[in-house]
Amino acid sequence: MLIGWGIGCERAPAPKPPAPLTSNAKNPRAPQSSAAPVSAPPAGAASASAAQASATPSGPGQQSAPVEAQPAAAVRVSSATSDPKLIEIGGLVMPKPVAWQWQAPTVQFRALQYAVPTKAAGASDAELVFSVFAAGDGGPMDANVKRWISQFRREDGSPAEAVIADSTVNGIAVKTIELAGLYQGMGQAAPRPGIRQLGAILRTGNGTVFIRLVGPDATVESWRSEFDAMIAGVQSQS
Repeated sequence: MLIGWGIGCERAPAPKPPAPLTSNAKNPRAPQSSAAPVSAPPAGAASASAAQASATPSGPGQQSAPVEAQPAAAVRVSSATSDPKLIEIGGLVMPKPVAWQWQAPTVQFRALQYAVPTKAAGASDAELVFSVFAAGDGGPMDANVKRWISQFRREDGSPAEAVIADSTVNGIAVKTIELAGLYQGMGQAAPRPGIRQLGAILRTGNGTVFIRLVGPDATVESWRSEFDAMIAGVQSQS
């Protein structure tokens, strides 16, 4: 299984984050990770995390991660015991295949994470990762898109070309971003070839939800229709 598909930053300073979201429960079947699952921070931890994020250098192979923020209103977040056919995050609910398995987040600033099994012989699994920012946090939309693009290169080393589209689904503004090629995420010493991302940024009155399905090209392509159905079925939590 591929892990650690992080969200990187460009050279612009990282936004000051509030406290990260927490998961509702830990899946006893989820793979163990050396990184501790997200938990509610002690007093003062939010400001310490913000300072650390701002101090992290940026550059090729040295990207820092944006920080998920708790939306203004309390919202439900999917857990190991939630409906396996639904994802709830950031005030939104959307359909998903039962084959996508909930995992305890392996990186501190992930709000929600799923393992996406491969359908292709010889290919590794992919990850579906969710990040959440409260309204006004997370930085400009264009800067976030540039962060994603900066993590990809074509096989010859030239800048990757993103396929970007805007739409509205059930009153929710949706921007999709697809990228492929050499991928170098947060903490990777070298780029990985043959990687594809299907990404989406969903904007609501409460904030912004970032979604990335990242993994080997064959694995991600095999789940394209299900990813599209997830985005097409998104709606606000009732």
